[in-house]
Amino acid sequence: MQTTNDKLIAFLKENPNATKTAITEGTELKGLQLFNLLKKMVNDGQITATGEGNETTYSLAEADAEELVVDETETEEQNLLTEETAEGENDEAVETEATPAAIKTKNKGTGRDTCKYKFGGAEYGKGPLVRAVIAKYIEDNPTTTFKQLQEVFPPTLMKRFGVFSNESDAKKLSGSKPRYFMKAEQLIKIKGQKEPIAVCNQWTAALMVNFLSVAKGLGYKIK
Repeated sequence: MQTTNDKLIAFLKENPNATKTAITEGTELKGLQLFNLLKKMVNDGQITATGEGNETTYSLAEADAEELVVDETETEEQNLLTEETAEGENDEAVETEATPAAIKTKNKGTGRDTCKYKFGGAEYGKGPLVRAVIAKYIEDNPTTTFKQLQEVFPPTLMKRFGVFSNESDAKKLSGSKPRYFMKAEQLIKIKGQKEPIAVCNQWTAALMVNFLSVAKGLGYKIK
């Protein structure tokens, strides 16, 4: 028999960014039962909540979404990636090549994905690397517009949040958790645009595969 957890996960897999009303209509879960289930799954990191009050929307945490569609040949360790691991800002250094095999490298003591990448003479975790590459691209192509940047780094590389967003949109999408690099020194200015952009920090090892392919296709050397 399908548990309430399984029912909710299956619904959110097909209907990301769903409100409580939509969840009730789709699963028949409601009232206090739904409230307690959502609260528990958010606290456990299985799902994420964005917004406030009746406007709050719920989606599978990035790692959980990847786990549901991951190829059967992926290792069990790959399926243990969590949203916090995806941010990568505080990952411990592990020198490795940026290949699909190396991306699965983990810190054996914690189960965390601690893969590091070398770019431009510095070492980065997943999210910081993405930000560094985009900042470098803007530096190399200073006349690039927001739309042109989206064509180079399409939102499909990070379907839930987009690779980057305007600062104001990033704040709205983040909700109660920082899902973008929002510090003043981390924002990236684009010529002709009033607002700077903020780069998403919700990168899993699986999502990095396509991003690395794009970055290397632009001629950037990443190890």
